[in-house]
Amino acid sequence: MTIPSRDKIARLTGRPQARCLWVDIPSAMVAEIAGRAGAEAVVLDTEHGQIGPETLADMLRALEVSHTPGIVRLGDAGAGRVKHALDAGAAGVLIPFVETADQAREAVRAFYTPPFGTRGLAPAVSRAAAYGADADYAKTWNQRGILALQIETAKGLANAAEIAAVEGVDMLFFGPGDFSLDCGLSLTSDGAAIMEACRKVIAAAHGADKMAGAFPWADGGSPAQLLAEGADLVAAGSDVRAMAGGLAAGLAACPLPQP
Repeated sequence: MTIPSRDKIARLTGRPQARCLWVDIPSAMVAEIAGRAGAEAVVLDTEHGQIGPETLADMLRALEVSHTPGIVRLGDAGAGRVKHALDAGAAGVLIPFVETADQAREAVRAFYTPPFGTRGLAPAVSRAAAYGADADYAKTWNQRGILALQIETAKGLANAAEIAAVEGVDMLFFGPGDFSLDCGLSLTSDGAAIMEACRKVIAAAHGADKMAGAFPWADGGSPAQLLAEGADLVAAGSDVRAMAGGLAAGLAACPLPQP
């Protein structure tokens, strides 16, 4: 049995509400920079970013320099992928495109160690268990690991309350990008409709005494607004966007003289 989800986020970040930075670039240096920036958590994106298995472990190591917990976004809910990220030392995982309570239960089974789940563990070779030095890892994991499920389709939104009610789910995380694609909405002009969907996800999570997270969008979904709406975890920045924007701004500030 796991402890209440809100206790988990408070233990992990030291705050009832938290900010995370999104990292897609496969680099331990980038992860270390993100960790030192001061956010309460960093999400390492292995769904859309090009982060591979060995690089992931090094990035989680780099986050330890600043004592910043790393949450890994997976490409799917496969038990092997969940196990690999957790064995590498992730504080939790974020699983995309969850649409039903049955999918949520499958994620729970893959995420937790027995008797609550079916996650196997080889402590002697697991970085998460300090290669055998942490004798209590298997006993304590279920009390501290964070399982977050992304709601990013109309079907997922319709089933959000049932998904949140599944024991072992700690957070529903609203993904506006894929949700807008699924529903034929625009991130730059349909902000009100997207915000209404986000509010429903937050309400579904809080109704089950679970946490709610959200990624911002252009039309009215800033990190500060999402916190004001009640989100417990918000994405406050991205390495790729920061680099792309910063480099473009640098060039714009230094125009070449006209010939």
